[in-house]
Amino acid sequence: MLRVIVPMVCLLGLVQASIGQTIFVNDFEASDLPVIAVGNNEPSSRHTPMPLGSTAATQGYYEYLPPGYETQGQEYPLLLFIHGLGENGDGDSQLNRVLANGPPRLINNESWQEDLPFVVLSPQRSGGGCTSSNEIRDFIDYALLNYDINPTRVYLTGLSCGAIGSWNYLGNNTNTQIAAMVPIAGNGNGAFNNAGCELATVPIWAFHGDNDGVVGVGGTTGPINNIAACQQPRPVDASMVIYPGVGHNSWRRTYDLSAGHDIYQWFLNFRNENAITIP
Repeated sequence: MLRVIVPMVCLLGLVQASIGQTIFVNDFEASDLPVIAVGNNEPSSRHTPMPLGSTAATQGYYEYLPPGYETQGQEYPLLLFIHGLGENGDGDSQLNRVLANGPPRLINNESWQEDLPFVVLSPQRSGGGCTSSNEIRDFIDYALLNYDINPTRVYLTGLSCGAIGSWNYLGNNTNTQIAAMVPIAGNGNGAFNNAGCELATVPIWAFHGDNDGVVGVGGTTGPINNIAACQQPRPVDASMVIYPGVGHNSWRRTYDLSAGHDIYQWFLNFRNENAITIP
């Protein structure tokens, strides 16, 4: 699927492109999605801090399990959220910083849609800088080993420094693990320089404000326009939304869907049948 959105223009129509890597699923085909139980209107009650050292993961993280996760024999999509620089911490006493933005904030504020089928995992970066490509790769491996995850439905999203880390992850790993990515206010130029048109094998829906003074909007328009121009392979789905007059915080309106772009249902459009699974 090729969906290109020029700066300050919202969604255009979809044009199907032939590609054998990521599979487009018409009408959110439900055959491989779990049955979600009725929630209790308190998604935060299923949102659990997992401090560094309490699990085999190399990062502390927040775990959200959808209603009925305990049901045997079901596999769930994974939504992996990578936070921004301001939420870095020690993975333990500072782990609650992860709750400041994105899906963890919505879950903690009882604003998360309980019928969404995702296991949501939100690791915390310890130390300085952005979450690294290797940290994201290793955390996905950990999640596949320790949760009932459908390996063809692993989705990645991040904001600001977390979006930069997500782009860098994609530049090093392309479609070996994930089925789709939503980076917000990040910079993917380095990823395109690294992987080129191989990035076209992964559906990407990127968001940015055109008045972003922290990470310039070219960090989104550059890679998305380059991916959209790829012919070998043609992009599965390469699109962007550029919010006019919006600064660095373009993520709040994106994650809470108030801007009208349902990224969560968009994710469910895609499976990666060629993802490398963990034995």
